Order: sequence, then structure tokens, then C-alpha cells
Amino acid sequence: MTLTHSGTPEDFVPASQPELSRFLSENATSAHQQIFPVGGRTSLSVCCPDSHSGTLVCMSQLHRVVDYPVRDMTITVEAGMRLDQLNEIVSAEGQRLPIDVPQSNRATIGGVIATNTSGPRRFSYGTIRDYVIGISAVDGAGNLFKSGGRVVKNVAGYDLGKMLVGSLGTLAVISQVSLNLRPKPECMQLVWFEFSSCESVDQALEAIVTSGTRPTAVEYCNSKAARQIVAESRIELPMENHVVCICYEGPEKVVKWQAQQIIEEWRSFSPLSVQIIEGTHAARLYHAFVEYQTSSDDPVTLKAMLLPSQMMSFIETATRLNIAIQAHAADGIVYGHLPDSASSLEDVNQILEQLTTGIDSRTGYLTIYQCESDWSESLPLFCSPPAGWELMRQLKQALDPQQLLNSPRFAKLVKH
Repeated sequence: MTLTHSGTPEDFVPASQPELSRFLSENATSAHQQIFPVGGRTSLSVCCPDSHSGTLVCMSQLHRVVDYPVRDMTITVEAGMRLDQLNEIVSAEGQRLPIDVPQSNRATIGGVIATNTSGPRRFSYGTIRDYVIGISAVDGAGNLFKSGGRVVKNVAGYDLGKMLVGSLGTLAVISQVSLNLRPKPECMQLVWFEFSSCESVDQALEAIVTSGTRPTAVEYCNSKAARQIVAESRIELPMENHVVCICYEGPEKVVKWQAQQIIEEWRSFSPLSVQIIEGTHAARLYHAFVEYQTSSDDPVTLKAMLLPSQMMSFIETATRLNIAIQAHAADGIVYGHLPDSASSLEDVNQILEQLTTGIDSRTGYLTIYQCESDWSESLPLFCSPPAGWELMRQLKQALDPQQLLNSPRFAKLVKH
């Protein structure tokens, strides 16, 4: 529980919530070491340097099911449970947590909440914030606190649990969570459209709001990203132009009708090609989309939050800069992987300058989602920062007055 002579952190692995609380209390009283909560360690490079000087609190032993009233479609688990493990348990009852998370075999529930990770299904199902109905956590002083409960209808005052979603371990260590679940769909189909231009894509996406269908996900990728996603899925698909891939889930007859209906509706936008993917091929292709947003082989991965109406203009600029682009197209969320040719900080800053020029700071922003560890201190996390930093500082001061919980990451967050 202390630093080794080499300066590398040792892990503290609590076996229970009281043990976690005691450790953090003792640390706040005497050791005053920096604490870095970790789960599956899939997002350690997100928004912060890779190196840590302090103690890693590993939640891997807190992975039990606390309560699972199947008929209520809720489950309470400890925060160290892996996402795949959770879905395996609830799948046996015809249920699921419909949140897409890369490396779900490693990612933990607490980590998903702390990073607010979501994927293509957010268009129809929302994010993890929409499924957290109760949460237990330990603050920097070792105080265990709870918010919400194990039932969907809970009116116990201000929802502190929602505040921890996306907090990146800077406010408290999440220890236990109650989640709402959804029925598992009967089948899934994907419809792969290829378009010749961003203009055609934009017109088709605008028509989604008036469509007679109800997509589960609407994904866009430019040709560079499409080639990589297709290669990962091991399916033969056209990939030399702009691609929109629409996902439908539900009863088999309804899904098949919707797939044919969207093809008919989008005929007027002159797609170059259309292909329906189903069965195991659909599952593999969808998995490739989920995993692609956090590709770790690129020097810099960007994330932009934009109005859908402004998205294609941003994508056009990014594509011209040879950036591989994937977007949750109906939500205005864009991931961009910079090319290997962006080999220096000067190259990256020139690209960032061109990308941020077209972003209205009142309605969108651009962040560096992941980058080379040597560059993390030199690049701004928020290239076009949103408002709200003062409120973040106040929350940090209230829950972690000694600045012991992941403070280097918090400092990176508020530095702009």
C-alpha cells in the first residue's frame, strides 16, 4: 500500500466496501498518497498521463452480485464486476444492459460509469447515466455514501450518483451500483449504405427523424475507417466511399421489415450500394464498430461533440486531413484517429487548429481522447473547452478536500 523504491505504485485490492473505506480513511489521516481507482484498466490513458505516482486501488475483488430481482428488471452488483460477466448473468433471464463498451471482457461496471463510456446504441438506449438507479461510493476521506436505491422509482433527494458518471475517479471511488435492465432482442440486422459524398450522407441522415423505422444505432465512417472496420469484421463489404450503417433490433419480422423500409426510403439519396448483414456476420460487424472508437494504435484519438447539423462539415475537414473518422451519426459524436504521419506535436497542433476553426464553442467542443504518453502534458485536453469548470472545482473540494483522488487527472481536466 506504499510506493516501492523504484517509484512505481503498488496495488491495494480491497475485498469489501468497509475495507476500501478504512484504507481511504487511513490514507487521508496519515499517508496522504495520491489514489488512482482502477477497474479493468482499459481507460488509463484517457484524459491523463499514463504514469502515476501513488497507489492504484484495484476493484477486481469487488465483483459479486448483491441482489437480482429478475421480475423488476434491476440488478445490484459490486463495481468491479466485468461487463461481460454482468451480461452473461442477465442474458440467462432474457435481459441485458444495452451499453456498448470496448473491451467489455475487461471493462468493469464502475469503470464504465466513471468514464461514461457508450457506443452506437446510445441513439436508442441512451448512456450508462440512464441506467444507474442507485450507487455507493467512498470519498477521499474514506466516507461511504449512497445515492438512490434498488428500485426504479426513487425520490430520495438530489441524485449524487449521476454526478459520479463521467467523473473519471476524481470525486469518489465507486463501490456498488444498482442498474436498470432491458429485454434482450430477438434478432439484429445491419444495413450498410455506401454514398459518394458527404452531402448525400447529410441528406440521408436528416431523413432519419421522419423515417417510418426506429433504428437502434446509426453509424458513419469515412473510407479510411471503413477499410479498418471491415478488415476487423472479416466480411466482404464495399468500403471505398462514405458509409452509413444502420442497426435494427427486435422481433425478427419487425426487424426485416424495417431494414427493407429504410432501403426504400433512402433510394432517393442515390446510394452507390446497399447490403443487409444478419446473423453472426451482423454481430461481428457491430462488434468492430464498438471496438473501433478507442483504437489504441494511433498517435492521437480525438472526440468531438457536435450538433448533428454541424457534424458533416467537421467530418469533411477531418477526411481532407487524412483522419480516420467514425461517428455516432444521429447523436453528433465523432471519433477521429490521426494518421501516423502526424508524428510530432507541431503536426498535431496544426491539425487541431484546422479542426477547431469550424466548431462553435456554444454548441460543441473537441477533446483529445487518447494520445501518446510523451505528448499528454503538452497537448490541451479540451481543444475547445465547454463551460462548467468552476462547478467541477466546487464538487472536487466538497468530496475530496485534500485532493487525494486522481488529482493529476483532475488537473489535466481543468487545465485549459
